[in-house]
Order: sequence, then C-alpha cells, then structure tokens
Amino acid sequence: MEKKIMVVDDCDTTRKLLSYIIRERGYKIISATNGIEALEVIAANPVDLIVTDLNMPQMDGYELSKSLRGQDLTKEIPIIMVTTEAGDADRKAGLEAGVTTYLSKPISPQRLLYEIEKLI
Repeated sequence: MEKKIMVVDDCDTTRKLLSYIIRERGYKIISATNGIEALEVIAANPVDLIVTDLNMPQMDGYELSKSLRGQDLTKEIPIIMVTTEAGDADRKAGLEAGVTTYLSKPISPQRLLYEIEKLI
C-alpha cells in the first residue's frame, strides 16, 4: 500500500520542492498551507507522516503538532519539522510540542528521505 505524506508549508516554492523530493521516492503527497488547513485535510484523509514548517500564518508548526498529539486519531503520526529556526530553544519547543524529528534548513534531499524512511 502506498504511504501518504502530508507536506505543510505556507511557502509555495518550498511546499512544491519538498513534495517533489518525497513523491520521487514513491510516496503519495497531500499538502496544506498552514496548520488549520492541515487538520481539516487530515480529518478527511488520514496520512502516515507529516513534514511541516514552523513559521506559518493562522496555525504554526508547534500548534499543529500539539493539536495532532491531542487527538486519538492523529497522536501517533510521526511529525518532521523542517525549519530555519535552528536554536536549541526552538528545537526544545518543537520536541515539547510533539515533533518526532526536528531538522534545520538547509537540509539535503537525502537527509529528509532518510528521516522519512526511518519513521514510516
């Protein structure tokens, strides 16, 4: 069965690039532009893993992660946060919000795919 991965990022270019990298490895991609949209899409179309940005309008990656961890249907979905926020406090906040893996940009496609395959 084909695994589904959601890419959440408000930057169209980044969302398309990440989606392309992941799709080329054979995964089905579902995307959203912010946390609120992601929650709405996931409610109707469950996914196997989420790759999300941190800084997004309406609902950021921390809030999205906390919300996912608070729901029975989504609390076990692995979450990879890919962000420019590379400080220790940012990483700690991400892990406390429920992020499974925190990656600082720039990241290589190989590193992203390695982390996805480790979790899926």
